Amino acid sequence: MSRDIIIGDLHGCLEETKALLDKCKVMPGDRIFFVGDLVDRGPNSAGCVDLVMEIEKKQGIRSCVLGNHESKHIEHEHEFRNTNTFSRPLPHTHVVTRGQLRPEHYAWFESMPLYIRLPEHNAIIVHAGVFPYVPIEAQNSHHLLHIQSICPWNTDDYGNIAWNTTTLWPSKVPANERDRWMFWTNFWNGPELVVFGHSVFDRPLVTEHLAGIDGGAVFGMKLHAFVLPERTMFQRSANVRCFTFLHATY
Repeated sequence: MSRDIIIGDLHGCLEETKALLDKCKVMPGDRIFFVGDLVDRGPNSAGCVDLVMEIEKKQGIRSCVLGNHESKHIEHEHEFRNTNTFSRPLPHTHVVTRGQLRPEHYAWFESMPLYIRLPEHNAIIVHAGVFPYVPIEAQNSHHLLHIQSICPWNTDDYGNIAWNTTTLWPSKVPANERDRWMFWTNFWNGPELVVFGHSVFDRPLVTEHLAGIDGGAVFGMKLHAFVLPERTMFQRSANVRCFTFLHATY
């Protein structure tokens, strides 16, 4: 039986990615997908992009969703092309990545989808997650790229329920509101299985309708591959080189 292998955030960790693919023992008929954030922080952003572009070309289907880091590099490149400068200093890791990226990389970033459907598994691949009660086609791109903690509804001055589409990092939630704000996964009950990255988990978050697979490889943790239809998980520990490169660039 052919498999769909979905890999978490690479963040420039090319050696770990190749080792994880070897561990998955990819066979003819298997398909490989990625949750975005191929670049920044790790030592070989361009190598990761080249690898995924090659896989996508070979498979003949869209194989990677846009991550917030690719989105940010699109913004950087547009600004530089228009003004030949930047309105604010770039994070050093982004400067390092820009030194590696080529024009064809930016062109590919521009074409990346915000989500990929796997109808045979009733699954959707996104980068960060989804806002509850909203069809995937109607999702706000900001949520697909950034969503974390949410409080989906508030009560207005007249006692009426009002939608609140704000998303915050968990650390940014006001202390007096932490009983109302929760990570978006607490509100998602399907029907689709959502496979996502972006938020680092010390172990994969896998339920009937969720698979959170960013293992924080670039932070010295693990790179995960989630396999359908078996719902099995492969992992590869980070190389010291990837972790030390991250700290050397801050």
